[in-house]
Amino acid sequence: MFSREKLDEGASAVLIKAKVGQQEWTLAEGVLTREGRVAVQPGHRFHVGEQFRTLLAVSVMKLVEEGRLGLDDPLAAYLPGSVSAGTAVTIRQLLGDVADLPAGLAASERAPGAPGPDALLGLVVEQLRGVPLGTVLRTDVLTPLNLRSTELLDANSAIPDDLVHGYVQLEGETMDVTRTGLQDGIANGGLVSTVEDISAFHTALLRGELVQPASLIAMKGTVFDDYGLGLDHWDDRCTNGSYYGHAGDVPGYGSIAMSSADGNRQLSIFMAYPPQAVSTQPSALALEMTGVAQVALNAGCRFQFR
Repeated sequence: MFSREKLDEGASAVLIKAKVGQQEWTLAEGVLTREGRVAVQPGHRFHVGEQFRTLLAVSVMKLVEEGRLGLDDPLAAYLPGSVSAGTAVTIRQLLGDVADLPAGLAASERAPGAPGPDALLGLVVEQLRGVPLGTVLRTDVLTPLNLRSTELLDANSAIPDDLVHGYVQLEGETMDVTRTGLQDGIANGGLVSTVEDISAFHTALLRGELVQPASLIAMKGTVFDDYGLGLDHWDDRCTNGSYYGHAGDVPGYGSIAMSSADGNRQLSIFMAYPPQAVSTQPSALALEMTGVAQVALNAGCRFQFR
């Protein structure tokens, strides 16, 4: 079993939620902290990393729907001086595949303290709404869906008692990095959630409850795209269509949320990684979780309970 294998390899916690129609299954194994040895529970929260991009995309698309923002507008129109002179970067590019951005800006996505695409988009949203990004997310997503366990934390936030701790290896020592993700409230490391909330969010999004149809189409991207706007996609062999969702990978934590286009089949996995050295490259464990999720969902094609 995937969770037991990862725990044997040194992961401190694994949470999984699967759904097929009305049938749901949740697993929680491991501990909340390595020191306290308190058993992790299904409702415990995790840093969800780059999954933040999908919630942020909803807030961006709502501004587009209101005519207050254009996807092809240059970033410099809203944040003068935010990128090097002569570097043309649009809102669409920031919300799309990071690999398509100018080299320096793309690299900043994983560089602590540097303004990556999510931070820049968050600043644009804050400027146009006139309130902190956490307030925007509550208005656009969290309150309408009653997602009470999802929150954007910052450096001044107390670490919630129900937040699973993450660890890395630094100079041969195991270090708790739970607080390092709480940099400024805009960095993607600051969003915490649960497998239940993340699953509910993707169900609502894909069923058209959060944005207009044209916005959802834009977020999904085309079958020829490697990535949409804040949504990734993978082959759904059950329908010859696509699964949609996002992976998250920050020091100490990994996650994946993947759903069929109708939200009927879903799998969300959160992991507190085995302690490993911090790297600027994506963790191989994040890629493994994504592969496991896709294989598991494709294996359940015959289960179409409603």
